[in-house]
Amino acid sequence: MSAADDKGTVITYAGYGVWNNTCDCTAPVRRAYEGGMRVFTANNNWCGDPSPGDRKYLYIIWQTPIGPASGVVGEDDSRGIHVP
Repeated sequence: MSAADDKGTVITYAGYGVWNNTCDCTAPVRRAYEGGMRVFTANNNWCGDPSPGDRKYLYIIWQTPIGPASGVVGEDDSRGIHVP
């Protein structure tokens, strides 16, 4: 599998957590993107709960043919991160 879609978008990094309690969830986010997911929400399904009791955030960095882009979303925010 490729980490890029047909438009050349590549997920370069994804993390989940808060403060210094974060985990690298690049691999599962890439798999979801390659499987067709384009809107990503923050939840413990990405890599467990790295900071119990705190509101966590999902952050994703991706590369497109025109340059890098990124997004961040907090738990309980249904808007999510839209990756093209």
